[in-house]
Amino acid sequence: MLLKYGMLSCKSISTLMETNLRLCSHEEKHLEDPTMHRQLVGSLISLTMTRLDISFAVGVMSRYMQKPKKPHLEAIRRILRYIKCTVNYELMYKKGEACEVYGYCDVDYARDHDTRRSTTGYVFSLGSAAIS
Repeated sequence: MLLKYGMLSCKSISTLMETNLRLCSHEEKHLEDPTMHRQLVGSLISLTMTRLDISFAVGVMSRYMQKPKKPHLEAIRRILRYIKCTVNYELMYKKGEACEVYGYCDVDYARDHDTRRSTTGYVFSLGSAAIS
């Protein structure tokens, strides 16, 4: 995917999204050709099947597929830079560790600037690795 979108030689980054990133659908100009933006988001959506760590960020970016703007494309490029940094990460299940399921959730009240809806996030782990 990095090769396909010309990001193979980009500088890697260790954080997925900027802290306190505020994206809106009504600021700035629309992209002239949103095709690449939509292809990137589609590719990232399919990647979330094996890369659970990017699920939230990709979900946020998929909200802006209808009328993407330059900040949205920059945020997607940041996700690709993060993928480059973490391409060799993997889930590790430790032998002999209790195989228990744990779940955690978090809510952000009215965080979405466009709809004022709340955002909920969750993670479930099996033993020492996240599964959802």
